Amino acid sequence: MINLKALMKNIVFFLSLLTALGLGFNSYAEQSYTVRKGDNLNVIAKKFNVTVAMLIDTNNIKSKKLRIGTKLTLPDCHNSDRQQKTAIKHKDKVTVSEKALTRKKALSGRDSISPEKLNNYHFVRKGDTFRSIADKYSMTVGELKKLNHLKSKKIKIGRKLIVRTSNPSTYIVKNGDTLWRIASKFNKNPGDLKEINSLGSNSIKPGQVILLSAPVKVDEPDDTIVLSSVKEDVYSPPTIDEKPAVIINEVREMSHAEDLSDLSVRERLILFAKKMLHLPYRFGGNGTIGLDCSSYVQKVYEIAGITLPRSARQQYKVGESVEKEQLSTGDLVFFRTYASYPSHVGIYLGNNLFIHASSKSKKITIDSLETPYYLRRFIGAKKVIVSEDGDNLNQLSDKDS
Repeated sequence: MINLKALMKNIVFFLSLLTALGLGFNSYAEQSYTVRKGDNLNVIAKKFNVTVAMLIDTNNIKSKKLRIGTKLTLPDCHNSDRQQKTAIKHKDKVTVSEKALTRKKALSGRDSISPEKLNNYHFVRKGDTFRSIADKYSMTVGELKKLNHLKSKKIKIGRKLIVRTSNPSTYIVKNGDTLWRIASKFNKNPGDLKEINSLGSNSIKPGQVILLSAPVKVDEPDDTIVLSSVKEDVYSPPTIDEKPAVIINEVREMSHAEDLSDLSVRERLILFAKKMLHLPYRFGGNGTIGLDCSSYVQKVYEIAGITLPRSARQQYKVGESVEKEQLSTGDLVFFRTYASYPSHVGIYLGNNLFIHASSKSKKITIDSLETPYYLRRFIGAKKVIVSEDGDNLNQLSDKDS
């Protein structure tokens, strides 16, 4: 008689063995996978119920593009701890990659902006606040927010903020504005703004229109000099091609013109000085191929009928000292540049402007006394023309001879 109990026991054992063998086969079969046409990491991960992160980690994949025929090792999906750690690790990698990509985009965006336009923006850095940024660009927090259409009190690091409008030509003064504040706001030099707007002081009023850039420059006589009786072509500046000696001789001949007889000494002086605009600067030059500062001043005064010594150091000993606030057209202004003594000289034109032979510009040009370079180096001024009838102090004193 068959022992049913033992038979059933053997059947159960056999079935269990088959199940175990089947699972083992399936597990082994799924240990690798060959990439087929149309496959990608998402498709394969979904097919085998694993994550993309696990596939990347198990196979050390560096590119998301898979080649057909590539064999991939399938991760052990039963190891939940490993799966979780891999997912976290991948998430960290993605986060770092995203941050790097965001930073790269921000930097590439910054590099693509031209240098001129870059000055119109501020890229928010760690520690920046609306107040600190507004103060840096001489504007209010309200103006900064309005310009960028912002309502939030917080700003994100890396954000590009507009801090200046693109190159406006004028600005209307508002309450609380100062010349320095306006200059900072538009990345200008305060001295240049004073020169462009012919300002005698730093005082400005609300509603006043300030030019932010100079109009097309035309070299003409000073507006305060009335020269209506003289022909216009007499005052045209020299062309670059003309030689200094030729221009100087033309000015000498012009000084004898009857049309100039009604002009005062100061008016003739400024006329002759401006006639030599653009002539080339040359250190030690006396007019043949160029002029230095003292030679230029000496020749202008000589043509106007006033004798001056040759060097700036000697010219500083001539005439009467005059305060900067009391300067008159035609006065000499002196600076310490390359030496401890007076080493540079120019002729005052009014409105804080002076004309001189500039080593920096390499020509005779007009600059402002408020320009930082000249403001720091100004040492004094001398009045050589003491009356309108031509009397002058054109001799050195005994102690200076």
